[in-house]
Amino acid sequence: MQNLKINGIVLALLSVTAVQALDSDRQQKVIVQGPGCVTKLKQNETDCPKGLTIEQGSLLIKSAAGTIYHKDKGIDRVLMSGNQVYMEQMMEDNEKMVIRANQVDYRKASEKVFLSGNVSITSAIGVTTGENIEFDLRTQEITSTGDANTQFKMEIDQNND
Repeated sequence: MQNLKINGIVLALLSVTAVQALDSDRQQKVIVQGPGCVTKLKQNETDCPKGLTIEQGSLLIKSAAGTIYHKDKGIDRVLMSGNQVYMEQMMEDNEKMVIRANQVDYRKASEKVFLSGNVSITSAIGVTTGENIEFDLRTQEITSTGDANTQFKMEIDQNND
């Protein structure tokens, strides 16, 4: 697999527009809900095969199905799938970031989100699309991952001041 790193330009653009999630969101309670969810205490997981919604402050994530893996009284990993998982969150610049993908795999320890299948990230600077994208929540880097034929596209709206 070849990593097509777009980090330099993306990091520069994101730092110019100060795109960061609201710090206040991280202090809020995480609300997990869905029809037919089952918590398996011995396996440290909650399975929601009929739909999953996660809310934390301005963060909202909705999917057709999902599994939450617990660790130390918290969330360790969240795997969500369906015909376009939907995620939105307000950024520090008062703009909303919207992410859509067929699968979202959040890993708390690394603070990374792995997005796959018809990925679209809409933010203040424009729209980023691809098939396999890694989003580092700490550094705000967006990296296209996959083989050499994996398409990555970023449309920057320069008139969006």
